[in-house]
Amino acid sequence: MNQAALKTGWQDLYKEKLCSPEDAAKTVKSNDKVALSGGTCIPPAFCRALSARAHELKNVLLGLGFAMDFYDFMDPKNKESFHIETMFVGPVERICMQFGMAQYVPIHLGDCPSYVESRGYNIVTSVVTPPDENGYMCRSLFGSFLHKKDIEKADIVILEVNSKLPRINSEDFMIHVSEADYIIEHDADIFEVPEIVITETEEKIAGFISDLIEDGSTIQLGFGGLGNAIGHHLKDKKDLGMHAEVVTPSVMELVKAGVINGSKKTFMPGKVTAAFCVGTKEFYEFIHDNEDFVFKDISYINDPEIIGQNDNLVSINNALMIDLTGQAASESIGTFQYSGTGGQLNFIHGAKRSKGGKSILALNSTFKDKEGNLKSKIVPYFPQGTTVTTPRTEVEYIVTEFGAANLRYKSISERAKALIKIAHPDFREELTSEAKKNKWI
Repeated sequence: MNQAALKTGWQDLYKEKLCSPEDAAKTVKSNDKVALSGGTCIPPAFCRALSARAHELKNVLLGLGFAMDFYDFMDPKNKESFHIETMFVGPVERICMQFGMAQYVPIHLGDCPSYVESRGYNIVTSVVTPPDENGYMCRSLFGSFLHKKDIEKADIVILEVNSKLPRINSEDFMIHVSEADYIIEHDADIFEVPEIVITETEEKIAGFISDLIEDGSTIQLGFGGLGNAIGHHLKDKKDLGMHAEVVTPSVMELVKAGVINGSKKTFMPGKVTAAFCVGTKEFYEFIHDNEDFVFKDISYINDPEIIGQNDNLVSINNALMIDLTGQAASESIGTFQYSGTGGQLNFIHGAKRSKGGKSILALNSTFKDKEGNLKSKIVPYFPQGTTVTTPRTEVEYIVTEFGAANLRYKSISERAKALIKIAHPDFREELTSEAKKNKWI
């Protein structure tokens, strides 16, 4: 069927492919590999129907990231039937790993398409918007977790249509009715991440970070309380741009205020460029058909060469711990996988390529352990088994609520001294003693 015929005759195709979640789930066989996509694109009706077949299936591999709901296939009682691989660790994945039901795949998030291809997923799924007048559906908010080429190579494509999903500005995430094998209709409220309360510590950190961002910069922010706090502190800035892995409601506020307008961007000027988004209902309504935003595949957005085409790119990410030589642990505490590599190193490398670029890693100076004891996040050395996410050769600015330290091209001695200055005062003497013991000072 030619393109013109597809555009005019897609309604009949749609009706032919329409089926129940149970019928779509019946296509899965033992030893199959099913890519469930990520976040709000994981199809809930299909997942529940698939879970109900646990007693019939063995050794089905499920690939997903940042799940926003629990399904029975995550239950340890179904361990013989299903196994999960995740490339993006959120709260649900952490619990699944504790259950022994999931394993983390250590990759840069920009490598998601290559991962899916290399693992040979033969069935791919996604939530999509209803078709437009030409029969094209949009994979929307988390569409970047499944690349177009992986959809094209799959033996079976299952799409779950949700009329509540916003249609975002993205050619990369469009998929035609003709490309689906099975279509499920299932309306459900879109998962919302409520506005996270900004702490006093995050306010202080955001203030120091704001001082490092000049008017006309292009920024990359993560999501969470710190991202919201930084957004609040940027309201007096002018002509900012954004090129980021994820956009959230704090970005919406900056766009509305005219702070982010992209007028000084050297790459795709005037546009907020990103790979996925998550937030509130108000935010989803804001980005629906909003041409100020352009969403591209994550392998493109997170490519350091693409990132580096933005002059004055400021990359801002979180860390869990920093050691006195400048190593950053951003994903595990000991052997406990708390998060993932994500796009942190992609954007740090991109900022390094950017003319006038800089990279920032932020963290609270302390945390409280299970017994309520205050502990420092700036440490002489990490707990055994801790993953180094960003090596000390790549680290630039480290920011806590006590200030900012620029470690780029600094000696170990200079680094240790600078980090001790921004550590919590209660731990500076102890850190100094350990640094001297190791002859770093």
